[in-house]
Amino acid sequence: MDFTKLQNALDRIVTEYHAPGVDCQVYIDHQPVFRYFAGMRDAENKIPMDGNELYLIFSMTKMLTCTGALQLLEKGAYRLDDPISKYLPEFAHMKVSAKGMDAAAGAKVASGKGMAEAEEQTDVYDAKTPITVKHLFTMGAGLDYVLNDEPIKNALAEGKKTTRELVGAMAGKVLGFEPGTRYRYSLCHDVLGALIEIWSGQKFGEYMKEHVFDPIGMTRTFFGVPKDEERLSQMAARYTYQADGYPKRLPIECYFILTDAYESGGAGLTSCTEDYARFLDMLACGGVAANGNRILKEETVMLMQKDHLVGEQKKDFDNMRAGYGYGLGVRTHINPERSGSKSPVGEFGWDGAAGAFSMVDIKHKVSLTYFQHVHNWGLAYQQELKDSLYDSLCEE
Repeated sequence: MDFTKLQNALDRIVTEYHAPGVDCQVYIDHQPVFRYFAGMRDAENKIPMDGNELYLIFSMTKMLTCTGALQLLEKGAYRLDDPISKYLPEFAHMKVSAKGMDAAAGAKVASGKGMAEAEEQTDVYDAKTPITVKHLFTMGAGLDYVLNDEPIKNALAEGKKTTRELVGAMAGKVLGFEPGTRYRYSLCHDVLGALIEIWSGQKFGEYMKEHVFDPIGMTRTFFGVPKDEERLSQMAARYTYQADGYPKRLPIECYFILTDAYESGGAGLTSCTEDYARFLDMLACGGVAANGNRILKEETVMLMQKDHLVGEQKKDFDNMRAGYGYGLGVRTHINPERSGSKSPVGEFGWDGAAGAFSMVDIKHKVSLTYFQHVHNWGLAYQQELKDSLYDSLCEE
């Protein structure tokens, strides 16, 4: 294997896409075979990357949340077709907008191009279908990614702070479609986080630390933005791409974290490249971590990877990620002709609002973890990373 092409692709993200700093790690069958970082942790202060950076990983949180929830599925805590009102009674009587959904809003959030904004809902009707747990996993619940609407603002004004309280308030949202009929990127996995609390009897973050992070060896992964000086000094500076293609610095903050007590299952984690690479390697190796701990059954990983979208959902997601379907919290490769990707059918993963990217290939036990800290990115560099990886793996 010769990873020169992959290294060159990473260098291009710094020189041509103007990302201040990049970091990437590749595992094959529990072995770290490639690690490369380049550029600046802090461009303004000329602090170079050293590979120990912490990042707000935003939606890369989702795969971890879904892993925790799938562990509890294995233990029989719930069934995928259970209505979530069985556990969160606030969601028993949902309303649906007759106007329909804004299909583009979720995609904008996914790529860090901005936040979805609240819209006035005047023409609504009673939902005919209950939201199920599977609808949450597959983003088919009809929820949105709006954090400034009346249900959430009212809950915050009433002093509600916890994951369970604020997720309960989200039941006041008007759904964009009948559950199970469309795909919309949304707060579904935040709701899963609250369900993990109910199913496990533990705080969401406590459950994840005990059953996911610690068993894998993810010692630098945690909910929230660090406040202590030591960890703050390890944070990569955060940026957003401007119209001219160059980055503008942003403060170290996560707008998805509604309060200090709110642990967002969709976007609330801070982590680092080495930790996340261990997680992806576990998935690539059928649910067993490099240290020998089994995190998920192999059949559960395959269930996660499987495309679960039906009907109009497939079109909705293809508009976001051409050639891909959506499994239980992950994109999954289904059509190489549409995607143009060199990765095999079944390759899966997700990304984050600041440009982080993950890729898992069970067939070859390969995983790739990529971190940057720049919002408002495009999909082109992800394709370049994947293709460069497979070119590198094929080199003699």
